[in-house]
Formats: sequence, C-alpha cells, structure tokens
Amino acid sequence: MLKLGEADILRVEEFSQALPLDVLCADPALIEKHKAWLSPNFIDVDANTFSLFFQSWVLCVDDRVIVVDPCAGNGRERKILTQFHQLNTPYLERFAATGVRPEDVDYVFCTHLHCDHCGWNTQLRDGRWVPTFPNARYLFVRRETERWGKNRDDFPDVEYNAGVYEDSVLPIIEAGLADLVDDVYQISPKLMIEPAYGHTMGHSTLRLMTRSGELFCTGDAFHHPLQVLDNSLHLPGDADDLELAIATRQRLCAVIAERNAIMLPAHFQAPHGGRVERDGSGFLFKPLALSDWQ
Repeated sequence: MLKLGEADILRVEEFSQALPLDVLCADPALIEKHKAWLSPNFIDVDANTFSLFFQSWVLCVDDRVIVVDPCAGNGRERKILTQFHQLNTPYLERFAATGVRPEDVDYVFCTHLHCDHCGWNTQLRDGRWVPTFPNARYLFVRRETERWGKNRDDFPDVEYNAGVYEDSVLPIIEAGLADLVDDVYQISPKLMIEPAYGHTMGHSTLRLMTRSGELFCTGDAFHHPLQVLDNSLHLPGDADDLELAIATRQRLCAVIAERNAIMLPAHFQAPHGGRVERDGSGFLFKPLALSDWQ
C-alpha cells in the first residue's frame, strides 16, 4: 500500500509480460546512459527486455473506494492479442486480499477502453456478462465511450480491441450503472478526471489531490520510464493519434514536475511509479523507493 496524505493506494496485479526492449527503444546510448537506475527494476539488461505489468489501482479517499483500470478479465475472446485470450487469473482473489470487497467499491474509472483497462468491469456468470462491482457507479468519459460505441466507424479499425465494448462496457450501460461524464469531471473533493488524449481519443488521467501532495494515475500515456526521457518513444498501441499522444506526454511531464506530483502509470514494474524532474529542456524520471509501498 502506498500512502499519500489522507489517501491509501492499493495495487491489484493481474499478470505481467516481458517484451523486447527494442520494441520501445532502439537507442542503446539512451539506455546505457540511464542503465544504473533502469536496471534491474525497469529493464533486464541480460535479456534485453522490459516488462509490462497489468494491474489496477484502488484508491481509498474521501470515504470512497475507486478502482482505476480493472485490467483484462477472465474468459474473453481476444485472439489477436493472445496474452489476453481466455485468461484465467486469480485477479478477484488478489483483489479480496487488499481487504476491499467488490461490493465495497463506490466507483470504477477506466482511463480508456482498451481491452486491458476495462475487462474486469464485468465477469461471466451463467452465460452473461454482469457487473463485477455491483454497487459501483462506472465512470466512462463520454468522448471515449462514443469512440468505441456509436462513433467507432469514424476511427481506424483497431482489430485487437474487437468485442471489448460488447462484453466490458455495454453490459454496464444496460445495467444502469454507467455515468457518461465530461472530459473534466470532479468525482469527489480530492479526485478529478482530466483529459490526456492521443493513446485513444478519450484517454484520461485521474488526479488525486491531498494535503501531502498530488498523484496522477496516467493510464497508458506512459508505458515505461524511458518515455519520460524521450516523449517520442511509443508502443504500437498509441493508435488513435501518435502526435497527440507525444504532446500529452510532454504536457504531463511538465505538469507533474511543476507540482512535484507522483506519476502512477498503468503498467510500470515495481516500484510502479515515481516523480518527474526537469533536466534542461527535457525531463528525468525519479522512481519511488520500494519501501514506499508499505
């Protein structure tokens, strides 16, 4: 658990996947320059790989419990991205181990609606996709929801996300548990949804504001700390607007550095997040200490 002022931040892991480092960064000089802190937590030098962790954040603040990015989910047809196909992970057991029950959750927020960020919105029960968090309001940014719903034909086809709206979003809307919110939306006194477009056209962050500082759940604006050093680095998932995704990374680095906030992306390895500092015209990433997670 990570504590920030009045807030407790819990982590629920689904699984992890190692990827070749050159998928993200083909510049050995950049890696060599920063190898001292990148290794061993953020790169495996010997294997020349890095890992993506698929995990959810659970924020307890303002007498509310909010789940951020409920991962990929079990039992889905995801034949294009086989790492998500017909998963059978103990995600719900790990969720329960935090001390929070699914029925205790007040809000669920998806930074965007790619398959690995909204899957556990629902679970398969008696052949139907039903809400996993039955007492929660699911906060979907209207722009993002419409991008994958009624407006999907206005965007390039994203084959790997086929079926996600139908099994992980529409059942929540039909159950009457969805709130379609504006691009900027205040959930509670200390929690604010804010836009971070590019990775998808409705991609958003969640900002936590406490007496002890701020924290940004940045979703997939960043997949790896190297993207703080070079905002142009990207994985193929920045599918909607790559130039806008790069501009969003630049803006978030500046804001997070200015506020001395914590960045908590969706997929970073332990220690899972850190702070950003200015370095001339660029930025440096300063990882949290492992001991920050109590």
